[in-house]
Amino acid sequence: MIEGLVGRVFATRSAAHLAHFATKSYATHMALGSFYEDLIEAIDEIVEVYQGKFGLIDPFAVPALPWKVSDIAKHLSAEAEWIEANKKQVSRGCDAVENLIDELAALYHRTVYKLENLR
Repeated sequence: MIEGLVGRVFATRSAAHLAHFATKSYATHMALGSFYEDLIEAIDEIVEVYQGKFGLIDPFAVPALPWKVSDIAKHLSAEAEWIEANKKQVSRGCDAVENLIDELAALYHRTVYKLENLR
């Protein structure tokens, strides 16, 4: 299950980076830049803690997304919902992993707030 999370995060990171390049809004550019930079650190920490508890993760696939996600805020909201709905399965009962997953979801929600309210 952790592999599914990692794959989704990598796909979302690419989508956010492409949206970062495509925007004409400085606020959106900055919000997405912070998001995709912070996202790699967040998933790296989750995987390292998970592997410390359960061993190495299996190889994973990165889901294909269209070159340009039409509404990046909507995409981030949907991904945050998936993360929250699946955190118990991903964390396998490890509170440390679950707490880090909560922080990951918070990063998504915080970015949605910036995209929708700080223009």
